[in-house]
Amino acid sequence: MLQTGLKSLAAIALLLGCCAVCAAQSHDAQHPTPLGPGINKGNVDNKGNGPNYYYFYAGPGHVELHYAFREMGVFGNPLKQALSFDLFDETNSLINHSAIVSVEKMETFTQPGNIATRHKLTLRVISPNAAIRLGGYYEIEVVGAATFDGKATGADAKPLSTALYANQNDLLHPNGNGGPVALTGPPTSLTGPGVSLLTPGGALTQVQESPKELRLTLAADILFDFDKSTIRPDAHEALDHVAQIIRTQSQGVVRIEGFTDSKGEAEYNLRLSKARADSVENWMIEHEGLHAAGFATQGLGATRFVAPNAKPDGSDDPAGRQKNRRVEVVIQRKT
Repeated sequence: MLQTGLKSLAAIALLLGCCAVCAAQSHDAQHPTPLGPGINKGNVDNKGNGPNYYYFYAGPGHVELHYAFREMGVFGNPLKQALSFDLFDETNSLINHSAIVSVEKMETFTQPGNIATRHKLTLRVISPNAAIRLGGYYEIEVVGAATFDGKATGADAKPLSTALYANQNDLLHPNGNGGPVALTGPPTSLTGPGVSLLTPGGALTQVQESPKELRLTLAADILFDFDKSTIRPDAHEALDHVAQIIRTQSQGVVRIEGFTDSKGEAEYNLRLSKARADSVENWMIEHEGLHAAGFATQGLGATRFVAPNAKPDGSDDPAGRQKNRRVEVVIQRKT
């Protein structure tokens, strides 16, 4: 009798243990893991551990999603990798697609938005489909008008190395203990020292996708120097990436739209935003060999915000203004 009882207790403990593991990362879109307040951590790859699904409640009011990603490397070497964060509503309709590109370091991105009524939202974290193992360590934090069913997940998650070779002191070495090793030490917090949420993860900060259209957002502060419209040298890699997307995805005229924040005179902002859009077009024609007839540019100045330029108390919001200074490339997708 006692032995049977012990077996039952052991079975229950095992079941609870399995559930605890499952609760940390769910690969089932119908049963996502509840996000918790604070920083939620996880690891994902395209060879079994992914995609990962989470849910939370948002609205009514302003909500910000803070994402961070660090690629795991390939065969012990850093490799530029992207990680997608896709947000869905209750009807499984895609609300927003955000992508972060990382090479050997943590990159961050913030997605702000205003939601009129309360919704249950599902977040999918997914790495690209490829023949080799891709993915890495990520963090998610939701702030503002949001509520949660759980506590922050993934407390033990940390960056993993895919190194094939290691020295005697490394955990991956045959004479070591066989566990994973951190790439550079403890994971970097989304909001902790050394990471600024105001710094975009490269010039290409967002990709919004629908069946008919791709909208690529480029951070103006990385494309151009302050108050200038000349392309900076360190923006070339992002523009090369945009050109490749245009070549493979575009059908019809590509629109390039320039935007500014609310500082300065409206007429000046319109001129600056148009000059910046023209600079991106000229780059695509002169450096990427794309045809001039395939583009249309427009300067929209401070007419369409993606974030508030001021805080609720009326004081200046530098982070919001930075998001509004941007160039958007709108691609009509091939059918």
